[in-house]
Amino acid sequence: MTKLLLGTVKDDDDEAKDKKEKLEIEKIMKSTEIQVVVATLIMTVSFTAGFTLPGGLDDNDDSPNKGMATLIKKTAFRAFAISDVLAFTFSASAICSYFTMANRYRGYNEDTNVRVLRMKYRIANVLQLLALYAAVVAFATGMYATLENSHALAVTVCVISSTFFLIFYWTSIRSKD
Repeated sequence: MTKLLLGTVKDDDDEAKDKKEKLEIEKIMKSTEIQVVVATLIMTVSFTAGFTLPGGLDDNDDSPNKGMATLIKKTAFRAFAISDVLAFTFSASAICSYFTMANRYRGYNEDTNVRVLRMKYRIANVLQLLALYAAVVAFATGMYATLENSHALAVTVCVISSTFFLIFYWTSIRSKD
């Protein structure tokens, strides 16, 4: 009789655990739907910025640099190019991570491993956050490269852009309270 009662309690515990895991998976996957849109937007913007370079392209027919970026020798432009590529790469990687999550966890079954899903979700979130950071840096450095002749304006743009990091830090700290 005791074995029978323990078996029932164990079955109830397993059912409760399965239900809790299923709910957690559903929450993660619902959040992923929104985040994949954000990652796609970051990827699209950084892709576009890579082809519509700040300062434009050299279109002088007599120039050996025809078709090259006019600001290629400026450090700020180089920082823009690197941060733009990082934003693109991190967001594309986040999208790939979200896709693997969606393909692996389309429906809940006994093979679904919540721990692995959580890990993939965290990795995708970190990649997306890095993409967002890189996009802000790309914006600031691109603006600086094009406004460098007006040093005060260029610095002002960079200072205003950097407030993103302070706001993000502040909201992250505040959300833990």
